[in-house]
Amino acid sequence: MRTMLIVDDDEAWRGLYTAEFKRQFRLVEATDGLEALNALERTKPDIIVLDLRLPRLNGLDFLRALERQGVKTPVVVCSGLVEDDDSFPIPGVRTAPKTADLREIRAAVEQALGQPPAPSAPSRPRPDRR
Repeated sequence: MRTMLIVDDDEAWRGLYTAEFKRQFRLVEATDGLEALNALERTKPDIIVLDLRLPRLNGLDFLRALERQGVKTPVVVCSGLVEDDDSFPIPGVRTAPKTADLREIRAAVEQALGQPPAPSAPSRPRPDRR
């Protein structure tokens, strides 16, 4: 089974992602970029779902650390700072808007891993946007 690293400081969002992806991935959670860097060493995830607004080490600094370390793990940025039509400044990083309708994040994860689209779970109530 593949491993997904979920990096978000909001427990509600981590729970939403866990509910969506728990059947397809072994899930590892981190609440900030420093925890995520430590988790990388232990878990070697196949994909990372990343928020940008994080304590201690934010998402952009985490991405820079990945680049410095030569880590090539696919990343999907899912943040309230990313809108549908935003182009993300880091090549190769996929984005998805942070909404409770997880179809776009699921599609971004599947594209990043080169998988065909799978049916998505029904929409869930929306936690506060971060």
